[in-house]
Amino acid sequence: MTECVEPCRKLRYRALLATFTAIGIGMLGVGPQSGSADDGSKSPWGKLVEVDGGADYYQRFANSLPVNPNFFPIGVWFESVVDSLSGVNKEVGINIFVVLTADSDLSLVRDSGMFAILQQSEFADNEPVIANSSVVGWELHDEIDMQADVAEVDAQLQSILGQLPKDGRLRYNNYGKGVVFWLSDENAARLVNSYQDIVSADTYWFTDPYIAGASEGGRLLNNGQPLTESQTRRAANYGYTIDRLRKLDGTDGTRRPIWAFIELGWPFSEGPEKGGRAISPAEMRAAVWHSLIAGARGIIYFNHSFGGPYFSQHLLREPSYSDMRAAVRDTNTQITQLAPVLNSPFVLDFVSCDAGIRWMAKYYDGRYYIFSGNADNETREVTCSVAGPPNGVAKVIGEGRSIEIVNGTFADKFEGGNAIHIYQIDP
Repeated sequence: MTECVEPCRKLRYRALLATFTAIGIGMLGVGPQSGSADDGSKSPWGKLVEVDGGADYYQRFANSLPVNPNFFPIGVWFESVVDSLSGVNKEVGINIFVVLTADSDLSLVRDSGMFAILQQSEFADNEPVIANSSVVGWELHDEIDMQADVAEVDAQLQSILGQLPKDGRLRYNNYGKGVVFWLSDENAARLVNSYQDIVSADTYWFTDPYIAGASEGGRLLNNGQPLTESQTRRAANYGYTIDRLRKLDGTDGTRRPIWAFIELGWPFSEGPEKGGRAISPAEMRAAVWHSLIAGARGIIYFNHSFGGPYFSQHLLREPSYSDMRAAVRDTNTQITQLAPVLNSPFVLDFVSCDAGIRWMAKYYDGRYYIFSGNADNETREVTCSVAGPPNGVAKVIGEGRSIEIVNGTFADKFEGGNAIHIYQIDP
C-alpha cells in the first residue's frame, strides 16, 4: 500500500492507463438485491437469498476463519505485532490482521485469539509460521492490477500461487483502480474470479485527490465525465465499489466473499491544496455501513496516514487519532452485535424506499432488519414500504427510538450523506 502514496503515483496512473482497455459501466443498483445464490427459502414476507459464498464458505479451507454466525471479519491492513501495544487492535474490535510486518510475533496473534492473513513474500517459506494456528490464509500481491499490463498481472499471480504452501488455506487478494475503473469487464472479471478466494479493492472516495477524474470515479459513476466534489466525497460510493466487485465476481456462476477497504486517516501525501485530506469519523462509519449494505462480507481498515499533520503507520494506537479510534470501536461493536444478522440471508422484495436511499434487508431469528443509508449528501425525508407487517413498529437500532408502521409504510429523516439507519421489525 505504501506505493499508493508516492509523489510519482499520478504519473504512474497516466502511464498505466494507456495500457488498459477501459469502459464505463454507469450507476449500479442495490447490490444484494441481485446476483446472489437463491436457496429457495421463504420468509413470511419475501424470498431469502444466501450471502455470497454461503454462510459456511470458510469451512472449505484448512485452518480457516470461524464458521460461526457470531463472527464477522474485521481486519486491519499491514500492522506490526511486536508488543502489547498491538492489543489496541483487539480492544477496538479488530479480529484479523491482513498482512503483517516481517518482525511481527505470531505467537501474540495466536495467544490473543486473533487471526492473520500473511503475505507470501515475507512468510511463505517459514515453517514455524506455516504451523501457526492463527494463520488462516495467504495474500497474493496488493494492487497488482495497477502495476503492470494484464498479461503480466496474470503471469505474476500464477507464479505467486505456485510458490505458496500447499496447505489448503484460503487465498486473498486486494486490487485497486485497474479492476474498479480501468480494465475492461472481461479482464477485470478474469482477475476477480481466477486467483483468490476472498477479494477486495481499495478506492478511497473521501481522501483520494485523483478519484474524481473521468478515467476513475467518473468512469464508474458518471459515464466517463469527471465527478463533482459532492459526487465524489460521499459514503455511498464505497458501496458502489462493492457493487462493481460483486458484479464481476458473479460472471463465472460462483460466489466468493467480497471484503471492503476503508481508510482511517490521511492516506495520500498530497496536501489540501492538491485535493488531499483526512476522512472524518462520521464519514468512516458511513463508508463501512454502505459497504455492508452493498453486500460486503468483511471490513479491512487502512491504518496509515502518509499526509496531513499526523503521520502514522498504526494510527489506531496514536493519541492524535483518539476520535477515530473511538468511532472505529463503536462501529465495530455494532457490527459484532449484528454479526448473526449480517451473516443471515438477504430478503428480496421485502422493502422499497424512496429514491436517494441505499438499503438491504435481512431475515434472522424471525425478525426483519433493514440497513439503509443516504446515497448522496442531501438531507431528505424518506418513506419506506414493507411487505409486512401492515401495522407495527420499526425499532431504530442504536438510536433509542422507534417508528410506527402504518398500512405497510414508515417514514424517517436522513440528515446528510453520512446518515445510516438500521431498523428491526418483528412480524
